[in-house]
Amino acid sequence: MSVTRPSRRKWNFDLKLTQSELSSQNNIRGPPGFDPNFDANHEELSSAVALEKEVAAKNKQVMGLAYSPGKNLMMTGFMLWMSGSSIQIFSIMMTGMALFNPIMAISSLQHTFSKFEGEGVHLTIPKLIYLSFQGLAIGLALYKCSTMGLLPVTSSDWTKLLPPQEYIEKAGVML
Repeated sequence: MSVTRPSRRKWNFDLKLTQSELSSQNNIRGPPGFDPNFDANHEELSSAVALEKEVAAKNKQVMGLAYSPGKNLMMTGFMLWMSGSSIQIFSIMMTGMALFNPIMAISSLQHTFSKFEGEGVHLTIPKLIYLSFQGLAIGLALYKCSTMGLLPVTSSDWTKLLPPQEYIEKAGVML
């Protein structure tokens, strides 16, 4: 019997390159998107384009900050609903938090948007959006106060302010 050498499989590669393979390797194209002349340290963008991109990024961040209170409205509403409408410590704390947090956010409006002030960034519309969402949060908390009976919304809540009724005649029994 003769010993036969196993045939080379397609997936079996010899990693030792011959001289002819080394010379032909220079003719291989690079992967898609590869630019051999690209220098990472070379700045292609002019300062105007860089400033425009910076302003666009700041505007995007400002709008994200303006819409952030709106993302919390559903969670706050759910927490207020879960706390119930009876007067208990948990429901009072949740309602107080829902009322106090938007008021504090409105009072610190200038500080919240101060890091975005600069050239090309307009803060009027984002501030109005931020204020409107905070106003909605206050409205949600006031509605919860109303359902708990903490707001004086009925006429019976104001009876102490009515003047006492004067009687025209008085009747009495002598003993």
